[in-house]
Amino acid sequence: MKTTAKQGKIHVSSQKANLVCDLVRGLDVVKAARILDNIPNKTARIIKKLMNSAIANATNNHNMIANKLYIYAITANQSKTIKRAIPRAKGSSSPIRKRFATICITLSDDVNQKQKDLADIKLKLRQKKKSASKKSNQSNFLKGEKK
Repeated sequence: MKTTAKQGKIHVSSQKANLVCDLVRGLDVVKAARILDNIPNKTARIIKKLMNSAIANATNNHNMIANKLYIYAITANQSKTIKRAIPRAKGSSSPIRKRFATICITLSDDVNQKQKDLADIKLKLRQKKKSASKKSNQSNFLKGEKK
């Protein structure tokens, strides 16, 4: 089973947040918490809070065991950008972009969850291809064409 926690409008660029996300992606929550404790970064503190929130969601809402959880997926996507200007020489100005990010973390208690999800996606793609080929064969048959 999977559980998700999401936080938006974090005043850090998504590029910097992705650097921290890459460090903890796929780890169990105990190892990830230790790693995040030792990173002197604003994003690490935010991700640790968000991970603790996701753990609380899993234990309280879905009756999962906290020590068996691992990070199924973690993403840091770009959010809004506030545009400001800084004065320059001869009355001109240069733009300043204050970037924000949205961080989403998904925890799972089943280690083989990704393989199961990939198998489901592949099965659906095969079914779509079969149905598309049947439709094209039917339309060719109605037109009088033979293969």
